[in-house]
Amino acid sequence: MADENNDEPQWVERERPATLSKRFFFDGYGATSNFLDKLADLSEETGIFPDISFGRDYANVSIHPGEGEALSETERDFSVRIDALTQDDG
Repeated sequence: MADENNDEPQWVERERPATLSKRFFFDGYGATSNFLDKLADLSEETGIFPDISFGRDYANVSIHPGEGEALSETERDFSVRIDALTQDDG
C-alpha cells in the first residue's frame, strides 16, 4: 500500500460491518475499465469478489470477510494485490 505521506487514498478498515474499502481514481473511462477487467481476473483467481461501484474516472472497492465476521489476512493480502493492479500500466 501507499506511504501515509503521499496523497494516494488508503484502504479504510471498518469493524461494523467488517469491511476494507478504497476509492481508486483514473485518468478516464478506458483506464477505469482496464482496472475493472484486471480486478475481475484477480477475483476469479482468488475466489474473492468485492463490491464495486464505479464512474467514468473512479472505482469504489469494498472487501468483506470471506468466513466469519472479522477481516483476515486473506482479505488484507487481496487489498495489496488490488493496489498492485494500479501500478501495472499495461
